[in-house]
Amino acid sequence: MSQQINLFNPVFRKQKKYFSSVALLQALGIICLGCALLAGDAARRAVAIKAQAASTDAKLLARQEFLAEARVRFAPRQKSAALAAEVAEAQEELAMLSAASATIERGGFGDTRGFSTYFRAFARQRIDGLWLTNLDIGANGTQIGVQGNTLQAELVPLYMRRLASEAVMQGKAFASLEMGAPAPAVAAPGAPAAPPKVAGAPTYLRFNLQSSGAAAPVSPAAQ
Repeated sequence: MSQQINLFNPVFRKQKKYFSSVALLQALGIICLGCALLAGDAARRAVAIKAQAASTDAKLLARQEFLAEARVRFAPRQKSAALAAEVAEAQEELAMLSAASATIERGGFGDTRGFSTYFRAFARQRIDGLWLTNLDIGANGTQIGVQGNTLQAELVPLYMRRLASEAVMQGKAFASLEMGAPAPAVAAPGAPAAPPKVAGAPTYLRFNLQSSGAAAPVSPAAQ
């Protein structure tokens, strides 16, 4: 007959440890405190994000209002036909002035200093016994005609040499010279007869100087 004998003492059996109610309450409190802290931080972050979003919305609204005002103030204007015509006219005038300036630089207009220099030059060369009756200057100084009277024929060449010394007459020459006694005056019908010439009265000659290309004036006797 066999019999089993249990020699294991229950005292040596491993015992399970369980948390006490106090420990559980403390753990639960810590968890709740952590959740509260997380919730508070999340709330603060949400408030800051909302404030930043509101500031961004305000800036965006201000930019949109400024853009709308700028579009109204600086709205594109329609092309003005009158303004376009004025611009075209100004461009055409500018082109004409540029062409005229280029022509002047090339000397296409002849002497552009005016006629006053010619008159001063002729006035400076005064000779006793010779006087001018007519002075024609055309084509900007390229055509010159001089008519006058002289008591002596040799005074005319002297006058021409003096004129040649003037700066304004440099490069210019007279192509023809006509000289002769003045034609007798013809009395008009019904007019009193001209008085007879007094013996010993000074006689004079008429002369006509013409530069090349200048048209000689027609004398009253030739008409």
